[in-house]
Amino acid sequence: SVYGVLPDGRLTYTAIDAATGRRTHGAVTSTATLGFTPKAMATLNFNTILITEDGPDGRLYRVDVITNNTSLSFNPPILLGTGFTHDLLAFDGSNLFGIAAGVLRRYPVNATKPARSNILTGGLIGGGFTLKTLTATGPNWILGTTESGLLISYRINGVENYSRFELKDSTWQAFDHLLSPGGGVYYGHRPEGSLHRYLDADPHDGNGTDLAGQGTVDTSGWVQTLLSAQPATVR
Repeated sequence: SVYGVLPDGRLTYTAIDAATGRRTHGAVTSTATLGFTPKAMATLNFNTILITEDGPDGRLYRVDVITNNTSLSFNPPILLGTGFTHDLLAFDGSNLFGIAAGVLRRYPVNATKPARSNILTGGLIGGGFTLKTLTATGPNWILGTTESGLLISYRINGVENYSRFELKDSTWQAFDHLLSPGGGVYYGHRPEGSLHRYLDADPHDGNGTDLAGQGTVDTSGWVQTLLSAQPATVR
């Protein structure tokens, strides 16, 4: 399940068969818009998304999807709080990760429809996370790319404690969004609207030699400004 935001603030929903790379549903598009300019998003589950507003207050909203079948509709976004000035967000099924100005924080989330009180105090993981994209590949594992083309995986061991693994040393700068529904499946989005898929035979071995391209989902048409996959839906 992949949610996205269009340039005009409408939401999209698409389902992809991870085994074949074919779209099996959508994209369906909402009529309503978010009503604010989004900056970063993380899909929590099938019908819940967290999205930050692009502004100095760092407003964090929860978006509850009503339906994404033949159409997409959602309730008015619920403001959860401020201070979430993150450039990138990702969710691993239990933890929300956010990067702001190169600093990575981890927020445990203990509800499927979280209020602000369900997003616990962000633990500082560290600085120097100058990533261009961010996704989660499993519990306490994140993956990102850099402007110079690196593909880097991180195992988050605890507060100010993590391990870094460089999987690829070039070419990944072409992607402006990186998504993973788990199971070693990665999707890379390029600015011209193509979506490419990859399979990492062991996504948590810290080694990129078993990572292989699997072709494209679509060569064009993905015009969303933000994209996020539901975690832990491929095993």
